[in-house]
Amino acid sequence: MSLLAAPYLSLGIGALLAGAVSSLFAARPRPLAAGAALAAFTSFALAAREVAVAGHERLFDPLCSCFEADALDAVPMAFFAALTLLVILLAPRRDAGGKSMAGLLLLAAATQTAYGAANLGVLAVGWWLTGLPFALRLFGEDRSRRSVLIILCLSSLALTASIFLMHGVEMQEIAHASRLSFGLVVLAVALRKGLFPLHGWMVRQFDHGPLLPVALLFNGHLGALLVARSEAVALTQAEQHTLDLLGIAALATALITSIRSFAESRPRRLLGLLCLSQASFILAGIATANAEGVAGALLHWLVVAAASTGLIAIVRVLEVRVSGTAAPDGHLGLAVKAPRLATFFLICGLALVGLPGTLGYCAEDLIFHGALENHPWLGLALPVATAFNAINLLRIYSLLFLGVLPKRVIDIPDALPRERWPLAACVVFLLAGGLMPGRILEWRRMAAEEATLVPGDGETGHGHRVPN
Repeated sequence: MSLLAAPYLSLGIGALLAGAVSSLFAARPRPLAAGAALAAFTSFALAAREVAVAGHERLFDPLCSCFEADALDAVPMAFFAALTLLVILLAPRRDAGGKSMAGLLLLAAATQTAYGAANLGVLAVGWWLTGLPFALRLFGEDRSRRSVLIILCLSSLALTASIFLMHGVEMQEIAHASRLSFGLVVLAVALRKGLFPLHGWMVRQFDHGPLLPVALLFNGHLGALLVARSEAVALTQAEQHTLDLLGIAALATALITSIRSFAESRPRRLLGLLCLSQASFILAGIATANAEGVAGALLHWLVVAAASTGLIAIVRVLEVRVSGTAAPDGHLGLAVKAPRLATFFLICGLALVGLPGTLGYCAEDLIFHGALENHPWLGLALPVATAFNAINLLRIYSLLFLGVLPKRVIDIPDALPRERWPLAACVVFLLAGGLMPGRILEWRRMAAEEATLVPGDGETGHGHRVPN
């Protein structure tokens, strides 16, 4: 069993938990939470570096062998820690209380536990713990809290029941389990990801829930991780058929939510449907089980996480500064007073919908080719959904930033330095990745090979090599 040079995973998760506990009693919780998130990012980044050097080898934590890092989960762990830090820095003052900071760190620690799980039991523990901050009311009361708890509990129950049927099965062997257990895994994924017709809870969470915690919950993408794990070994014919159905459901979700957005005029709901549609591309790409589709999905994973976090944070910042942003009765014209926020919003949104020159374009192109190979007709749903999502993005942008500034809005601050640097980091990643996609794709190439490689021949089970 190969080990990491230091207990990076234990230290990273421990830093998040320690920061969560300390934030509850701190007079100034934001600096403490930011320090914990920065320490976690450093720790996970060091683990990811060792995995990159080791190649396809799994490296276990020397302090706690129930945690491991490999090509599939190492980069998401470091990336999610960076997102946690960005969300903490971007949080408005009213969202930066001790309970909120503790909830964000606890949610991040639970997600990282699921990422670094060396077996399904630890993964289930992390899956369950993601609902703990909502159960403890760390983000306050809202109309969507009950629905998110119900869905997270049902999803966790489905995964736990599957684990009991696959008792003792390692992470790399979950595809060898029975048809029923694999079906329960797919059900857990569908609930967690909010696939049609189970997407309503996620839209309600965007509409009524605390937006910044929603950004972390939404961008955990634990369902995508679980499906990618199941493809690490050969699937039976029945399991492959189930996976194909999951991919079809993801494609249908992408298309239906993009069409449904045309009936909405509230920025939060529009943003929720837009993000949900684009995130469905991740699962659709992984379900193709071919090199191009999986590589594109893993790349799109990073695009959705960075772009949607920027969009969500900007909407929350505007809600705090301008009354009536949640349900505007017309165009707000805020670009006059906040041109930097308008620019950041537009770039993040265009990258999310795959504008050429951004990293989102490279990811969607790979997913599109992978989906066309498996489902030629259904694969056409992706460009159609992307076109509709682009229209809806411009609708949100127009509602918030274009038009005549209302008379009640006398003056509002533009992006503060505390907000400017995190948003600039998201924009630089999305644009630089589009200009040098090979560099970013290399991070995900080994993970795609791990998910689609047939042992012994160096090619995927569908006769493709992972694109360089």
